[in-house]
Amino acid sequence: MTSTAPDLPVSDRLREQHGSALALGADCDLPDDLVIEIDPGAHLTIGDRVSIRRGSTIQVHRGATVAIGNDVAIGEHTFISAMAGIRLGDGAALSNMVDLHDHNHRERSSTHVTTGQLVPWASGFEAAPIIIEPGAILSNKVSVTGGVRIGANALVGANAVVSHSIAPDTIAAGVPAAARRHFDGAAVPFIDDRRTLTVGFFGTSIMEHLEAFNTQLVDQANLPEVGSKVTVEGWHQRGWVHRLALSLRAAWPYVTFNVKNHGEGGATSRDIAGIVDSDRTANSFDYDLVFLGCGINDVWRRFQGRMSEAVGIEEYAGHMAGMLAQLSGSSRRIVVVSETPFGPIEAPKTVAEMNAELVRYNEAAAKAAAEHGALFLDVWSPFTAAARQLASAPSAHEPASVWSDGVHLTELGDTVLLQQTERFLAEHRIVDRLLDYPRLERDRALQIYGPMLAGWRPEVA
Repeated sequence: MTSTAPDLPVSDRLREQHGSALALGADCDLPDDLVIEIDPGAHLTIGDRVSIRRGSTIQVHRGATVAIGNDVAIGEHTFISAMAGIRLGDGAALSNMVDLHDHNHRERSSTHVTTGQLVPWASGFEAAPIIIEPGAILSNKVSVTGGVRIGANALVGANAVVSHSIAPDTIAAGVPAAARRHFDGAAVPFIDDRRTLTVGFFGTSIMEHLEAFNTQLVDQANLPEVGSKVTVEGWHQRGWVHRLALSLRAAWPYVTFNVKNHGEGGATSRDIAGIVDSDRTANSFDYDLVFLGCGINDVWRRFQGRMSEAVGIEEYAGHMAGMLAQLSGSSRRIVVVSETPFGPIEAPKTVAEMNAELVRYNEAAAKAAAEHGALFLDVWSPFTAAARQLASAPSAHEPASVWSDGVHLTELGDTVLLQQTERFLAEHRIVDRLLDYPRLERDRALQIYGPMLAGWRPEVA
């Protein structure tokens, strides 16, 4: 540490003390007793016109980054400590005695403390970024834990403990902090690091759901005349997966959903296991959420007499276990979706036999999901109920079916799946929980989250 003259202005003293590890903007109002600790390989950026009041401390531990935007106000006796990264967006405000810790001790388990050493740091630390978006305000004595993102313009009430992410334009309070109401927020600068969730789908044509496409057919100002002909220009994926993607984007407009639909028409579990393997071999990204569903073609092929393509129940269970094991290593949450039943494609007796067999496959899927920590979404009962009740409607009512051909689904069938999936996601609060950044072992957190904050730090010697 370099010794500095006590009569230097605070900004000059800090620049001399920390050198290139500190980037300090213009016209900042900093107290004489501000404590800044920057470990080797760490970096602190403070923007222009930042105000920090007396008694505050900023710790940036080894390799971590703290980035404070322009026009940020930080109150008295505030404590900011980072092992992964903390960012305060432009115009954000922290009132007095706010505490931001992006890390915590890991549990003192035999896995983490192999030597039995009885010191507080023996178990190591886990960390995840704290992101406070532009215009957010944290009132007195608010504590924020690692992995939390607080949205633009959010207002967090005094004494709250923010352990889960808060949406933009939200008033939150309590322990743990929860949304009390939402409001029409003021405009904020473009947020160039929006929260992104990657969602994968692996399944059959029920997930793939191809639809013929022609540009003119969807141009309301230039629709083709009745009786005219148009050319199929390509295929789009539609169905319940497409509609769920739209629903997610509408419900969480401040989140980017990166949807990857790997559904394939006619695929058995044998085929889908190959798709999962190829995807995990070729792609380095992780999934936040995965939907996995198959089995209908495994059963159907046997009843079609295509025995070389049919997949028996034991092989099917093996494929499900293998796929779940692969996906578990690179996915935060997996939802196994049951297959929908067969409709009237054969003689009633044959359809009943097919569905009885398909039930066994769904039961095997539910068992595999439980063994691998995945959730199981059973759409069979609501789907059969909708099909039965629609079939019993009087002839004067508009005819409708959940199937287009006894296997593939109509828009109505897709809507049943959509509603069940939306209800399931809401019941388990899956998306809300995925908005938190996962807390990882300290060095792993630096590796994974470092690129998020790289734009706010120069190269550190």
